[in-house]
Amino acid sequence: MLSRPFKAKSVLTHLLIWIGYIGYESAFLLISNNLTINFWETGLYFSLFAFLFYVNSLVLLPYFFARRAYASYAASVLLLLAFYGALRYATTVYVLPQVTQDLHYPYTTAKLFWGITLYRGVYFLLLSFGYWFSRNAVRLEKQKRLNEEQLRTAERSLMEADLAFLKSQINPHFLFNALNFLYAQAYPHSEDTAKGILLLSDIMRYALKDDDNNGKVMLEKEVQHLQNYIAINQLRFSNRLQIRFEVIGSLQFLMILPLILITFVENCFKHGELNDPDAPLLIQIKTENNRLHFLTSNKKRHGPKEKTTGIGLVNTQKRLDLVYPDRYTLVVTNDPEFYTCQLTIDL
Repeated sequence: MLSRPFKAKSVLTHLLIWIGYIGYESAFLLISNNLTINFWETGLYFSLFAFLFYVNSLVLLPYFFARRAYASYAASVLLLLAFYGALRYATTVYVLPQVTQDLHYPYTTAKLFWGITLYRGVYFLLLSFGYWFSRNAVRLEKQKRLNEEQLRTAERSLMEADLAFLKSQINPHFLFNALNFLYAQAYPHSEDTAKGILLLSDIMRYALKDDDNNGKVMLEKEVQHLQNYIAINQLRFSNRLQIRFEVIGSLQFLMILPLILITFVENCFKHGELNDPDAPLLIQIKTENNRLHFLTSNKKRHGPKEKTTGIGLVNTQKRLDLVYPDRYTLVVTNDPEFYTCQLTIDL
């Protein structure tokens, strides 16, 4: 269909460009040869040029060239040039002498006339080529960006749906009431058990909470979640785990996507050797100029390891790609003895 290029805004834009081009050529003639504008001649000739330009760019190129019917396109261009030549001949010889005098390009000899006709015809055909290719390039780029945005939206919706499904499987009200009951029952008999139940309650509450700030939480709460996870594991292993947890810089007023950092810490507990005082697990959180530097480094465990699918890290990287595109770097160093993750996010 040809209706799309002829919207009112497009028509006005094209008209202004043609007027500007006619003004440029007329000014050149005025300066170089001291010729005045012949409005009849200029108007009729440029009407023919516009006819060539738009028939090629809006009809021949889309219907033949774009479909790789190159022979049909070549034949159509030759017919178009022949028709344009006939129209220009009729305009020059029969129409213009009846309505105006002092033509800039009168018919003098056949060789000169057809030379100028062919030159101007090919010139505007080439301009129409450039217009068609540039318009297609812009359209394809817009379509590419639209497709990428639709893909990001679909991935985000899928992740939100997955999270909502997981949350729907648990009744938070029942869960926290049950944990509070167990805490109250356990406290008189074992303070460590009660503390573990309280930590588990805080961990579950954080994981199941609704996010009200565009899906983000305060960085302080994310760090507290890491500390709760470490604390409950220390209770499991009677505080024998060798862990160095460092926070450098201020955590206040910074927001982050929730449950991003915990994945890296969980992997340290699954695969790391955490009982060596000479090689403790290092978890470092550093902030500067709204940028978060997060580091985990652990000695590898060479004995039995927990089974893992690797899905957690993959999903975490997908979430980072969605929320922090071009704003994060993740460097993983897998040495024979140590495993290190360095995550930097521009918050």
